[in-house]
Amino acid sequence: MNEKEQAAGEKRVKELLIEPLEALGLTKPGTMRKEQFETMKKELRQMLAYMQPKSLEELREWCAAHPGGKERDRFPIALHILNQARRIEPPETGPSPLMLKVFGHPLGREAIAKGWSPELLTWLKGNREWPGNFTLSQIKAAADDPVRRLEDIEARLARGGAVSAEEAVFRDRRRAALQKCQDIADEARSQRPEVQA
Repeated sequence: MNEKEQAAGEKRVKELLIEPLEALGLTKPGTMRKEQFETMKKELRQMLAYMQPKSLEELREWCAAHPGGKERDRFPIALHILNQARRIEPPETGPSPLMLKVFGHPLGREAIAKGWSPELLTWLKGNREWPGNFTLSQIKAAADDPVRRLEDIEARLARGGAVSAEEAVFRDRRRAALQKCQDIADEARSQRPEVQA
């Protein structure tokens, strides 16, 4: 999402979700100070900017039906709104800045070249930090079997041999995972033209 789309999305969230809920009389959660409530609304605008109008209307109906506070006259907390938003319309997640950094780095290029990039990507999604040397050795070890299995399947196919349906499914999934990592590396390179291939 570029800056223009983000700004338009934030405006949509304000107009279709936040303002109508305030017009219904929902106020800040009781335990929040005014400035915290303003920050919460800003975060909601930023984080929900991806949502389409119909989804925002559905989310507004949910919020109106699930108000917070003893008197049921408060905004639900942001966590509850965000969780419901993900159920209504999951965000289309692209690579995180860390993923772009790793796959734009020689480490990521090595992972792609040697076939262990899907395991690296999975680890990055779960841990959200740069992997250390010990972690890298574990990632490579976990990738050892899938890398060898794909090489074996590709070699049999190159010789004109047959593969089972299960092996064909594995090959398709593995190649898609490898391509996803390559796409992230390409995106990282396009964002930083000074990085050499």
